[in-house]
Amino acid sequence: MRDAAVRPSKRHRLEMRVSPDQEALIRHAAELEGATLTSFVLDTVTARANSVIEAHRDLVLSNEAFDRFLAELDKPQSPVPELVELFRSHPKLPER
Repeated sequence: MRDAAVRPSKRHRLEMRVSPDQEALIRHAAELEGATLTSFVLDTVTARANSVIEAHRDLVLSNEAFDRFLAELDKPQSPVPELVELFRSHPKLPER
């Protein structure tokens, strides 16, 4: 068992309403895995959340779309007056 000093604090709580059939299904799956209901739900939802975030992290373009994207980046741009003024009035960002 991990020491309480290194175990992350779990102070936040999620609650949800489920139908009796959903609860029975989830409980049965947790039992088959030898897991508590809480750990089964938390592990399953966390894995799904990571999967969704990963799927939205990268932008995939066709070769043609990528070439158009690069061409747009290479075009000369007009200065944005608000940014010009910002950098003129604050030439150096403060050190952290």
